[in-house]
Amino acid sequence: MRRKLWLLLCALGVLGTAACGAGEGKANAAAKSKVVKSSAAAKTSAEPKTNGGESAASAKAAASDSAEAATEPAMPASTAEGRAETAEATLGIIQTGEYLCFQSSLYTYGEFQRDMAALQKNAGAALRVDEIGQTVDGNKLYDFRVGNPAAERHLLVFGGIHAREYITAQLVMRQLVQLLSDQSTNGSYENIAVRELLSNTEIHFIPMANPDGIGISQLGLEGLHTEAVRETVRQIAAKDGKALTESYLRQWKSNANGVDLNRNFDALWESYNDHLGHASADHYKGTAPECELESKALADLTRQFQFDATLSYHTQGEVIYWNFGQEGELKNMSLLLANRVSELTGYRLDGNFQALDTAGYKDWAISKLGIPSLTIEAGHGGNPVDPAQMDAIWRENRDVVPMTLKLLKEGQLRRAR
Repeated sequence: MRRKLWLLLCALGVLGTAACGAGEGKANAAAKSKVVKSSAAAKTSAEPKTNGGESAASAKAAASDSAEAATEPAMPASTAEGRAETAEATLGIIQTGEYLCFQSSLYTYGEFQRDMAALQKNAGAALRVDEIGQTVDGNKLYDFRVGNPAAERHLLVFGGIHAREYITAQLVMRQLVQLLSDQSTNGSYENIAVRELLSNTEIHFIPMANPDGIGISQLGLEGLHTEAVRETVRQIAAKDGKALTESYLRQWKSNANGVDLNRNFDALWESYNDHLGHASADHYKGTAPECELESKALADLTRQFQFDATLSYHTQGEVIYWNFGQEGELKNMSLLLANRVSELTGYRLDGNFQALDTAGYKDWAISKLGIPSLTIEAGHGGNPVDPAQMDAIWRENRDVVPMTLKLLKEGQLRRAR
């Protein structure tokens, strides 16, 4: 009740800017985005805040944070539609600037968990959070679901599958928070209400698909919880012939078992030569497709919901990979989605899949399940991408989710059955 009164006072302008916690608006981001808020929302929406960086001590504290993440059991289909109708009634105003994904210069697993807890509290029934797995280091994998749970259409957006590309976890979390904010303030995209875009679509966000690896890349051995996993990392470094230096750990790409998760899917996996044959910080494909908890969780979720489109965020290069030799309708839909994302982001297209590594998630989703799927490489200049690029990456990708929802609503995207 107090929070609702506080929000009302902010909306009416009774409280000052500082009291309402609104950061200074970023005019460039607002001007570029095609998502339009209602006039009432303009009074309550806070723009992203930035800070000058996070101290090493606070980063370590954030990495060890384990805020409780309440998950909800699956509901019968007969009750799902009723819940969809009441979701908006329980959705409070979501102010993006309040969330750490709009503030942090690193965005650790602990910060991610704190954002999750705040979203669960503020979004009510508009947000459903499912735990879809637990890693060897004890971190949980979460599927954030927004939209109609009885939907005919489903969209998957995920990031953070490659450890050193952790800025994508922050990006996908921003996309989730922004979508809920637009829903809460009756925002629209190209004159279509976001609530309408979600009326017959459910979108699944997995911001951090490889939390163990991200912890290693961000904080080294301090980013891990258990001594057993730290010892595994030491052994992997020995197999790589590398000293356990900060620079070696910072470039970590795999999960904590030393498997490159995006080389662990059943898409020409057998013929892919990783030139290693052993666990490594980078490129090892594992002992079999989906041999890792994280990759299997993604594959199981995809098989369960039979997504109509998937977006996989990586860094870097500002390029969109859309092709895996698909033909006909599936090729046309994949290229349509790629072109639309390119128009928003300015990223170039690359369809020369023969020159790329195989066994990735996008390759598998296209070839095995007929799903129009993209790998979107954000940022430039090497990995990990400089956090100073975060705001530019956000401006480029802010509208990608509502744009894709619009294509789904129009029937231009669907799984090729």
